[in-house]
Amino acid sequence: MSTPLRWPELQRGNAVPVPEHLKPGQILKLAGGTAVATVVELSGNAWLKRGTAAPRALAQGAAVWANDVVMTDRGAFLSLGLGDGSRLVMPSSSAVQVLVANGRVTRLQLLDGRVEAHVEKQRGREFEIRNRTAGLAVRGTHFRARNEEGVTTAEVIEGAVAVSSADRPALLLAAASGTLLEGPGALQAQPLLPPPQNAQQGGAQTSVVPVTGATGYRMQLARDDHFLQLTYEQRSKQGDFALPADLQPGFYHLRLTAFDARQLEGMPGDSIVYIGVPAAQAGVRRMDDGRYEISWPARPGQRFAFELARTPAFAPALVSEPALYSGGALVGPLDVPGRYHWRSREITAPGAEAVVFEGSFDVPAPPLKNP
Repeated sequence: MSTPLRWPELQRGNAVPVPEHLKPGQILKLAGGTAVATVVELSGNAWLKRGTAAPRALAQGAAVWANDVVMTDRGAFLSLGLGDGSRLVMPSSSAVQVLVANGRVTRLQLLDGRVEAHVEKQRGREFEIRNRTAGLAVRGTHFRARNEEGVTTAEVIEGAVAVSSADRPALLLAAASGTLLEGPGALQAQPLLPPPQNAQQGGAQTSVVPVTGATGYRMQLARDDHFLQLTYEQRSKQGDFALPADLQPGFYHLRLTAFDARQLEGMPGDSIVYIGVPAAQAGVRRMDDGRYEISWPARPGQRFAFELARTPAFAPALVSEPALYSGGALVGPLDVPGRYHWRSREITAPGAEAVVFEGSFDVPAPPLKNP
């Protein structure tokens, strides 16, 4: 290694959890090759272009070398782990070239699309992302660089970013501000729009509470609260989004942002949503004896509280079971015709998000008897 600043790579490569516990005489292996980054998260198809060779498919754990170009397909998401602990998230249809990453200097070129950078405190190191006309230098921050749909921007979520250009004075962007990097009004700091609020919780759709001055919105889903494990995203002018039905059931972190008239992307608003199995897998079956079998998806050991009522408000409740250890309940016989409403709520620890299944069904009037 040419610099002591690459000690994090040495620590990871030798599986040293606590450097202070190293013993005299212990042998450490120096990192070999020229790998400067690693694909730590990948969803969908991504590619690596090295020199004059044809692009090859990337897999999670793949090594990236200096001067490599990393590209994501439409609908794909990738996160790069750099030697200093920083993370670079590449959403759909993006391309980045790693120019330099030697432990002292990290320099990346955004070729197309956008990146979201979570940069560790540099402590004497340099970290820069270049666009077509400007460079974004940081010492530790969370920011976006975008080159999509004819617009190039920089937007700072936390910390500060120094923006430099060959033909304009340097600009220091503070948190919650952004700038165009090309065209009229370039390198002029502007406040970012506030984070949108999620107006619709649960179900197969979500929508935003309109933000004043917004001309469009973006929605992202991720497995983690830092959005390093992106799984889905969508843009909408009105702020109405359909949640995908082909994702694995479970809880997801949902992020909403608003775009202003200059197409600067605003501050993120995060929440948690549950994407369940298709509603067709929860249902009601009438049995020959007049009872009804109500079923819903459940994992082994998952507990639910169950209610049945004649009104959507569940007051009064005809059936109230405080703890069922399965994904179903048997009710009846039900002789009174009309609409019945049911719901089951997962029993969780206090403060945890609970899975809820609900529905309704009709009990027909008994057939008339012949005199």
